[in-house]
Amino acid sequence: MQSLSLTSTDPAFNLALEECLLQWLPADHPGLFLLWQNAPSVIVGRHQVTLDEIDSDFVRRRGLPVVRRMTGGGAVYHDLGNLNFSFMENAHGRKTVDFARYLRPVCEALAELGVRASLSGRNDLEAGGRKISGSAQSLRQGRILHHGTLLFDANPDMVAGALQVDPEKFRSKSTKSVRSRIGNIRGFLKQDMDMPAFWA
Repeated sequence: MQSLSLTSTDPAFNLALEECLLQWLPADHPGLFLLWQNAPSVIVGRHQVTLDEIDSDFVRRRGLPVVRRMTGGGAVYHDLGNLNFSFMENAHGRKTVDFARYLRPVCEALAELGVRASLSGRNDLEAGGRKISGSAQSLRQGRILHHGTLLFDANPDMVAGALQVDPEKFRSKSTKSVRSRIGNIRGFLKQDMDMPAFWA
């Protein structure tokens, strides 16, 4: 795979670029792996009703852009404490999505840093019983996009404030419930590092 690091932190530009690259990908291309970040923003899934997913007053007060991505799944909060990743490749006849195919190498990379991460559910990674990554996937026109976010040093209060909490996932809608469910990778590292070192 060819690796690209994006310098833009504009969520609308980054998601549009990701979609353009997927549409461009030639049939004989070995695939792309992208690392990128978004400035504080809320990213909603392709099929979501935005007002059901966000705390619109919180988002408006903080001036957070809300951007729709091309994949399904839940709404997520992004900031510069997150490192996002994308895998794009030709499906070569595959007809179903396969989250483990793309999350295994992420787990292996985290293990090299001393973080014991494992798949949780279909599309999450957990460490120490806390969610450290969520991802989504799309298979269309013979190409696969798998992208996700790694919570490296994200602000849990912003995550909790910007998103409406699904009562099926939490016992209460309180910030405390969200904070107890998510974790930052930085807290699980054997040796502390900053975001540029983690990216590298």
